[in-house]
Amino acid sequence: MARISVFLCKCFGEIDNTVDFDLIRDELSKDPSVVLISTVDSLCLETDIEKTLSRIKESNSDKVLIVACSILSRGNLVVESLIKEGIERHKIGLVDIREGCAWIHGNNPEDASKKAKDLINMGIAALQNKKLSDDMSVTVHPNALIIGAGPAGLAAAISIVEMGYEVSILERSKDPGGMLRLISRCYPGNDDASNKLEPYVREVENNPLITFYPQSKIASIEGDTGNFTVHFSSQGKDKSIQSGIIIIATGSKIFFPTGLYRYGEIKNVITQMEFERQLLNGSLETKRPVFIQCVGARDRKRPYCSTICCPISLKNASRIAEDVPGASVFILHRGIMTPGNTLEKYYRDTLASGVQFIRFEEEQPPRIIGSDHVESVEVYDAITGITRKIETDLVVLSTPLVPNNDNAQLAKMLDIEIDRYGFFSEIYPMHPLETKTDGIFICGSARWPVSSDQAILQGKAAAMKAVTYLKQSAIVASTLSRVPGLKAGHARIVTESCTGCGNCVAACPFNACNLEKMEGRYISVVNMMKCKACGSCVSVCPNGSVQIPEHNYRMVGEMIKMAF
Repeated sequence: MARISVFLCKCFGEIDNTVDFDLIRDELSKDPSVVLISTVDSLCLETDIEKTLSRIKESNSDKVLIVACSILSRGNLVVESLIKEGIERHKIGLVDIREGCAWIHGNNPEDASKKAKDLINMGIAALQNKKLSDDMSVTVHPNALIIGAGPAGLAAAISIVEMGYEVSILERSKDPGGMLRLISRCYPGNDDASNKLEPYVREVENNPLITFYPQSKIASIEGDTGNFTVHFSSQGKDKSIQSGIIIIATGSKIFFPTGLYRYGEIKNVITQMEFERQLLNGSLETKRPVFIQCVGARDRKRPYCSTICCPISLKNASRIAEDVPGASVFILHRGIMTPGNTLEKYYRDTLASGVQFIRFEEEQPPRIIGSDHVESVEVYDAITGITRKIETDLVVLSTPLVPNNDNAQLAKMLDIEIDRYGFFSEIYPMHPLETKTDGIFICGSARWPVSSDQAILQGKAAAMKAVTYLKQSAIVASTLSRVPGLKAGHARIVTESCTGCGNCVAACPFNACNLEKMEGRYISVVNMMKCKACGSCVSVCPNGSVQIPEHNYRMVGEMIKMAF
């Protein structure tokens, strides 16, 4: 039986004003395993930690139970402070009686005290039966790999090198810049795209910490957090690099609406990107353009809104309205999407510039009229109920950004997910740039269509997250947690009883379990760098071969006994 020291934190009256500490002390004094009961005003101050350590040494106890606030509050700081002072993490327990008792049951002190007593007894039972998981560490390669050299990837690269780390950039095309190279101006400030791109390109070309690999194609990716090995070809030559983290900034591609609105059938029916090319080359000649929104988007095949189509049309329509004397510009839409104050003002400014808006319904789309080239557009105005015929010399189709064809292949290499449309998807809504694999991040239009400004911000944010890994000389598996503090442990396989059924492989949401052949039979093997101690594997193992030592069957059983 372990000798346990129990420290009761008053939290300056936040707890003991509700919870009866005399009752708690009387209950604890009956437990032969408790060798010290100490009541303190606080435990989260530095001086309090020093006093706590001194009392632990004096009591000659084996384990410590901290009875204080939640691990999501300052309880975790107390635990981490004790670990830094040399107390092993499996020898420390934390029971929340502030948020979980004193605060939530403040109007019922008697029951709050009874609940606190039960929680503390359960905490003691847990400490008596808690074991220690095996652990491992990986030496970190202090350099970053960025896949894609669009605005998101470039912003991430520059942010990382500014903090002194090397960056390798793999890009499928010859030059950095992505789609920003294909447009003339960026909304909502109508900034020159080349001016926005130029500082990033210059940095890539001149910064010795950046290695740019053009015309790259990835063959395979191996390794785990902190130690990835990527095999690829660049300009026909096979290469491999090692990196501590990976940032996916592959962007997306343009959808060409063949078969819609007579695109590819008659002249002067073009896409928004082809319109951008004409603006960039100065070859645009139109006085009566008609923009049609949601072409190939918000339908059964692609029910999503691409988010950038409406602002792009506003940008280009207002430009024609302002720069071409006597121009007549129409935008045909199913609802203009301009979220936020900035884009709402952008819409109202476009309206004020003379651009006319007509709303149509999905069931009655505009009809393109003309034999060799477009002559007019016929549209049913859903607001007035009148069918209008608009004379035009150019129809511009706003099409969505769609995922790259190789997203699925890259996701398989990285052991991450894509969504039902084919974009790289995150699994934690509170961590939108992260993936289920620590050290792999997603930014820009690789995860969802975004503007260049949003892509740059996401690239910088991904870089900040990446540096938290790069700055470590080694990464310990137990620190890779999805909640504050250390992980609950790692799943452990009892190889003698494992039958290789594969239930754990199917259930693990982090792909940490795999079947491997050993001595003529298959058994499950756990990758500790991926395991998050969620317990999914434990719940589906038919014979108890999978356990998390810090939360094992015996421990849970004893806690239940104490609770009832």
